Formats: sequence, C-alpha cells, structure tokens
Amino acid sequence: MLGALPTLLAAQGIPLVPLLPPLDAPTPAELLPLRPFQMERGPGASRVPFDWRGELRETANVWILEHGAIQAEGLLLLADRIEYRIPDGLLIAEGHVRLEGPELRLRGERLQMDWTRRSGEAWALQMDLPPSWTLRSGHVAFTTLRTWAFDQVELSPCPEEKPGWKAKLSSLKVDLDGFATLKNAHIYLGPIPTPYYVPWAIYPAQADRASGLLPPLLGYSGSFGATLGLTYYQVLGDSADATFSPEYFSKEGTLWGGEARWRPDLTHQGSFSGETIHQRSLDTRRYRFNLKEVWQREDGWQLTADVNQASDNLVDADFGKGLGNLGATSFDSAFYLGRSFTFGSLSLSAAEQRSFFFTKDQGDPFYSPEFPASLRRQTMPQGEFRFFPIPLLGPLYLDGGVRLGRFAYRIEGSTAVADQSYAWDRQDANTRIHGRLGQWGPFRADLEMMGRATHYSSTLSSAVFDPSGGINDTVVNPATSPFQVDGAAATRLLFSSHLRLSGPQVGRSFKDVNLLGYTGELKHVAEPYFGLTGTSAYGDAGTLPRFDAVDAFPGVNESASGERSFEVGFKQHILGRSGSGSAFADLARLRVATRYHATTVILSDGRYKKGWSSVDTDLDVEPDERWRISLRSSSEIGSGGSDNALSLDVKSQDGGRLNLAYFSTGINRFLVRQQGLQFGGLQRLWDDRFRLEFSANYDFKYHGFASSQVALAYVQPCVAYVLKYTHVALNQALVSGGREDRVDLILTLRGLGDLFSFRY
Repeated sequence: MLGALPTLLAAQGIPLVPLLPPLDAPTPAELLPLRPFQMERGPGASRVPFDWRGELRETANVWILEHGAIQAEGLLLLADRIEYRIPDGLLIAEGHVRLEGPELRLRGERLQMDWTRRSGEAWALQMDLPPSWTLRSGHVAFTTLRTWAFDQVELSPCPEEKPGWKAKLSSLKVDLDGFATLKNAHIYLGPIPTPYYVPWAIYPAQADRASGLLPPLLGYSGSFGATLGLTYYQVLGDSADATFSPEYFSKEGTLWGGEARWRPDLTHQGSFSGETIHQRSLDTRRYRFNLKEVWQREDGWQLTADVNQASDNLVDADFGKGLGNLGATSFDSAFYLGRSFTFGSLSLSAAEQRSFFFTKDQGDPFYSPEFPASLRRQTMPQGEFRFFPIPLLGPLYLDGGVRLGRFAYRIEGSTAVADQSYAWDRQDANTRIHGRLGQWGPFRADLEMMGRATHYSSTLSSAVFDPSGGINDTVVNPATSPFQVDGAAATRLLFSSHLRLSGPQVGRSFKDVNLLGYTGELKHVAEPYFGLTGTSAYGDAGTLPRFDAVDAFPGVNESASGERSFEVGFKQHILGRSGSGSAFADLARLRVATRYHATTVILSDGRYKKGWSSVDTDLDVEPDERWRISLRSSSEIGSGGSDNALSLDVKSQDGGRLNLAYFSTGINRFLVRQQGLQFGGLQRLWDDRFRLEFSANYDFKYHGFASSQVALAYVQPCVAYVLKYTHVALNQALVSGGREDRVDLILTLRGLGDLFSFRY
C-alpha cells in the first residue's frame, strides 16, 4: 500500500481543507535564524571549516562556542553550546539546537555529526516538512542530510503543542530523493487512537508532487451500505496531474470517479472530473461529469469551455457532496472561441441548456405524463462577427453584425412521449444606427433604428401562436408543439425604430444625513422619459421557433415583430458621499415603466399582448460592499397578475453571509404558477469554533421544502466534525435510489480531507 500517511500528502503538496483555518504565521523569534547577519573569524578560524559568531573558547584540539552560530556551504547551526573536535571533525551541539539548510529545518536538544561528511545523530528533535507538516522523534540517525532513520515518530500538520490529530509510527526511514518506509502507523485524534492502522508502507518522499495512494475513506450509508473509498494520485509532468478515486458501496456497487488537472502556462488551465455507477437497485447507469478549459493567448484569442452532463438531476444529491450552492444544480454547457480586433469581434460559440421535468401534480400543463422527461436546448454551434460603432453624422453611430448558427431541441421522452429531435439553421444579419439627436435645455432626444434579415431552414409544423385567432384564443399542446421545428423554410425581413425623449432631471441634496448607519451627504435625482417604438410585422411570426431574443424580440428596445408601442417610464437615483472632497456613489437605482401596445404582439413566452402591458419595476440598492438588494416586479394592469423576484445579499465582517431570494409567477396562463423562497448563508459562532451553513428552497404551492441542506461544523485546530442534514423532495417518477432525508456525519482532518463519513 503506497502513501497511506500524511507525509505522502505533504510530499504531494495536497491543499488544506477549506473548512479549517490557516496555519499561524511564524513568530519573529522563529524567523530570526533566517535573517542574514555578518559572520566573524576569530582565533583558530583557520582550523575550522565554517564562519561563526558567539563566545569562543579554544584548547589545543577542541573548539567551543557558547550561545553562538556557525555557517558553511548553505548550512546554518545555532545552539547553546557547540563543540568542534578539530582532529576528527566531530561536531556536538547541545541545548536549543537549530539546523537549517535547503529543504531542511530541524530543532532538537542534542546533535552529533561529522561536519565534513554530514552524517550523525540527533535526539529529542522536531523537523519541519513541506508544505506545513511537523515531525517529532526521540532519535534520528542520518548518513547524509538527505537520508534519515527515525525512531518513535509523531507526524502532524498542526502547529500546536497538543495537535488536534497526529500519526504515530514505530520507525520511519526517509530518502528525500527517493522513497520512505514506515512501520506500525496509527492515526490519533488528540490522545485517542482511531481504527486507521498500517503495519508497513512505502511512499515517495520528494518535496515535489509525487504519485501514490492517498489515505482511504471509510463510511456507512443506510441506503447504500458500507463504503470504502480509495484514491490514487498520479503526477503527469510539471503541469498536470490526475486523481483516480473509486468508491465501493456494498448495496449499490462501485462508483468510478476521477479528476484530471492541467496548467501548461499562466494563460492556460483546465480540469476534467467525472463519476459513474451502475446502480443495482435501479438497474440503470447514472453519471455526472464536468470539463473546464480556459485559454487566453497573448495575441488576443480566448477559448473557454464549461461542459456539464448528468444522467439525472439527483445524482449529485445521492452520490456527491450534497446540493451545492444556493439554487438548482446547473446542467448547462457552453463553449466560446473568439477575439476582439480594433474594428470588431469574431467568435464561435456552442451551448446546451438541459431541463428535467418531474412532478406529483398531474394537473400542471407543462409538467405531466405527456411532457418529456427532459429537454436539451442546443446551439451547435454559432459563428458571429460584429463591427464596432463607426461615427456617421454628428453624434450618430453605425454598427451591426452577422450570425450563422445551427440550433436544436432534443426531447427525451417519458412514458407517454417518445424521443424526438428537431434541428434547424438560422442566418441573421442586422445593422443599426443610434445616438443622441440633440439636447434642448433639460430635454434630450435619442434615436435608434435597425434593419434585420433572418433566414430559417425550418419552422414550426403549425402556427403555435397565431395572432389572427384572437388575443385569448389559442389551443396548443404545451408539451411538444413549441419544439416541433419541422416545417418549411422562411425568411423574415423587418425594420425597427425607437425614439426616446427624456428629461427634465430634477434633484435635491440632503447634507449631514445620519440614517440606518449611513452618515454623509445624499442626492436624489429623478428623470422621466417617453418612447415610441415601431417594428414591422411578419405574417408568419406564429410559426417561427422561439429560441432566443433574435426570434422573440428582433426589434430595437426589445420589441416584438409587428409592435407599435408607446412607453413611459421614470428613473430615479440616490447618490451619496461621505464628505465634500469625495465623489458621489450610486447607492440606489429605481426604474418604473410600462408600454401601451397599439397592435397585437407575441411575447417570448407565447402570450399575446395588446393595450397596456405590465408595469415593470426595477430596484437596485447597494449602500456599501456588505449589502445588495435587488427587486424585479412585473404587474398586469388589466388581469391583476404579477411576476416578482427579490434578492438580498448580506456579508458580515467575520466572513459570514446571508442570501435570500423570493420569486412568484402569475402573469402567463400557459406556464405553471410558481412561488418559492430560496435562502442560504454561513454563520460563525464562538470565535469560529462552530460554523453553521445552510441553504433551502421552499415551494409555497406544495407548502414544503423542495430541497434543503444544513451543516453544523465544530472546528478545532486541524480537525472538524461536520453534521449535515440534506432534504430532497422525491417523487415516483424520479430516477434515484436515495432518500428524501439524509444525515451525514463527517470527520475531516487537515491535510487528509474527509477520513470517515456516516450517512443515514
């Protein structure tokens, strides 16, 4: 068995556990020997092979230095008493001995060595090993400063006199240029021994990264049975490495997992991680993998990739570390290759958004047995060229671009829906003129005009949303109709323009404000604006696929095909500064706006709209770096429905945080009514000895938590005990062998990671 002790991890440079605090910085007394100082030569200096300083006594054949230091060939020795026997070159150091050199830092009570051969013995010693480990031993013998033989060894990454955990070995032989051999290794939590025992092992001992087995992970799960995890670490040169980490579950089989990392230079890095298991209880293959790649060349080209794939949306909850951060697990993937030039930008991109659909409520129109199990929305790929604004007449500018792409909907069927796949090509070109027409006193006029041509190789097989049928008369199958892109080709030509009049700005200053902890000067600025938008109509708009904004809002000012609208809005800013000599900061922004549609238009989600649209309210408040509040609200004037979203982020000075998000939908009659609350945070208690971390997603419709996770950690120096509760609302349609409620007890050691886990 290779590398079953923390010394291996030290040699590999494995990072510390993020949950635990960093090591304390060395004291000035510890740094003193590392400071350069002027060495002297005194009586007898010609007969000793080193420089020295201190209180010297010399006899015929013995050279004695009290409370001094000697230095030669990169080696520094300090001690209360140093005795050098000139005839045979034997050196004896006693009392507070410190020996330092390249990759060497040893402290002890007695040292005896042949100064020329660099061989000898040391007693009651402590040696520092990179990157942060401490080795203690009663005795060590060394033939060179690279080969050591220790007796009765204690090893720990903890700097305390009584470390939180340590490994005890009966003997340890180390060749810093090769391997190390250990015997009878035990791991202790404080003074308490654990079941981890290795009678004999060999491991690489280089200070650089080295390949080998890492300590095993033991655990038990009520659903998956006893767990045994083994991890092998492989170095792949100076800029890459890999970890292979299978995990065996007695009830479900083996979860094969691994990770590879590479960083060939400062501008290029990436990683790949994945895991897969054929789950016995479900007789199905479940998997999850992720690829990340970032490459920024010096000539301006940039490549980024973030690929995420999974068999189902609960594989992370069942076999991973939990639910992750606030919000749903991401199954989106994206690829980008591009470069910006002085005149424009060129890019190639691809993307996939995957959604899983399951519910207990058979009455929901979008979530029912007739709806697919999952939907993949793919861009595969899209090339784009854009040229930057070119000055025209006065303050007007010209810009535009061309996009060529292929898109697809891939429907993965359920019990009532077969697998389906639809793909089409789209070519889009547009040019835009925009800028300020003029300023007349407090009033300003801005103009934006655009021409657009878009060709579709395929359209929807039927007019899913046809304005000619009336505003409230639409019969579709919301499960599949919007995705069946197998109709005839089509070309859409349109022209769009928007004229905005704004002003006058009015404001007022408030000096010496002291409100809710804020002290300083405030300024309130308000500005109304009015806008006219016109976009030409396309007769077959109901047959066009709704993939992105090019399809749904092809005109300027996010206008739909055939839109004739009048917009009125009101913008407000609250600016603040601490004193007259500082600049104003934008503390709060509020925008309230609505549109009147003179013609019937089709919005991105398929709704018809004529007359007054929703009143949209946007509020952003950022009084300082600790607080951020955002509100988005859309309210229908006629029907009374509304969509609302509120988010709150708070950071404390001790590193704690609180995140809160509320959302509700009620406008679109084709979508499922949703209302929920997401919240999460981290709280540090009792000088950071306890840490409480939580996240939850509450569904108001079902009056329960769709998912939640709470972790309580008791943190000691180098040791953490984590108690974690996880809840995931399952239903019969889901592919999962896990449980709705799960409790994990995890023991984490600094430098080793998770050593033991118990799951119920």
